[in-house]
Amino acid sequence: MVGEIARIGTWLLLGLFLAPVTACEKAADRPLAREAVVSDAPGQGAERQTVSAVENLMPRTAFVRIAKTLAPTVVHLKTVQELREGWNPFHRKPNEWLFEGFIKRLLGWSKEIMMKQEGVGSGFLIHPAGYVLTNDHVVKHANEIHAVLSDGREFPARVIGQDSRADLALLQLVGEGPFPSADLGDSDRLESGEWALAVGSPLGLAQTFTVGVISATGRSHLGITSRENFIQTDASINYGNSGGPLVNIDAEVIGINTAIMPTGHGIGFAIPINMARQFVEEVLKRRPVETAWLGLQVWSVPLEQRIRDGVSVQSVQWESPAWRSGLRPADRILQVDGMDMTDVGRLQRIIADGGVGAEWALTVWRDGRIEEIKVRSEDRPARVFP
Repeated sequence: MVGEIARIGTWLLLGLFLAPVTACEKAADRPLAREAVVSDAPGQGAERQTVSAVENLMPRTAFVRIAKTLAPTVVHLKTVQELREGWNPFHRKPNEWLFEGFIKRLLGWSKEIMMKQEGVGSGFLIHPAGYVLTNDHVVKHANEIHAVLSDGREFPARVIGQDSRADLALLQLVGEGPFPSADLGDSDRLESGEWALAVGSPLGLAQTFTVGVISATGRSHLGITSRENFIQTDASINYGNSGGPLVNIDAEVIGINTAIMPTGHGIGFAIPINMARQFVEEVLKRRPVETAWLGLQVWSVPLEQRIRDGVSVQSVQWESPAWRSGLRPADRILQVDGMDMTDVGRLQRIIADGGVGAEWALTVWRDGRIEEIKVRSEDRPARVFP
């Protein structure tokens, strides 16, 4: 009996040791899944599927995809501005001053010398018909504009719409299309910390990509434009980047690179694409771009000097909507339609976004009392005299 129990125990022990070996042998007999095979042997590169799968999750691969997607839509802008050379008698010899400066001009023989000043900038295609979006300051005084595509083709371009107050311009290439166009994103959904890529021609170096993040949104009172609602980014922006796209990780344009902070590093600003989209729609409808205007200048009182919240009215344009409504210098605007006015940028954005013809109820502090004033915005005149 004891011997029988000993034999049973021996077989049990052998089974415990041999079972894992058998399981391993059976597993070894089964072929491994193709995507799980990783071999360092020469000629086995096609089998390294897991490495490729991991690379698809890496930002490096995403950035390459974005660059390949955006490159055909980004254009390098070359501008030429003609300048008249000033005639200065003190820079000429005495005989030249008499003959060229007086007699020739009197007889009509003298011709003004024209100088050409070249400039560079960036832009991007937004429509197969060849529409290019850029900054107004890139093409504002240009007599000639040429756009160079990523494939080396060069086309003359003409301005079909400008808004200097928002620093936006819409061009159209003069040439046979269709042209590639970029996808536009939604700048209202941006959050700080998202990936951001700036594309353009810094210092004339076309097709340059720089990577950073969205540092902040809604930046205002920077003194760059009269309509400020900038996206701040640390993606490197330099001279020549102006007008180029700022894109997200999905290769969608979310802004237009516009300005940098000259006293700092890694501080660049872009116009939100949603603001630019409104501008483009107005231009393509063949309507003049309207900018809501009240006709007043306001300033934010420093926090340490504030007695009350709000923005202070510095001046009011004669016969402007603000003047006709009864607003006067030294008034303090506390609220607009019940919304607290904490700084100048907020007031400007609300009025501009409301559009021409919007009526606003202003809560104003004047001479120790609160008054309610209604004002209707109008289209800003082409030229406003102080």
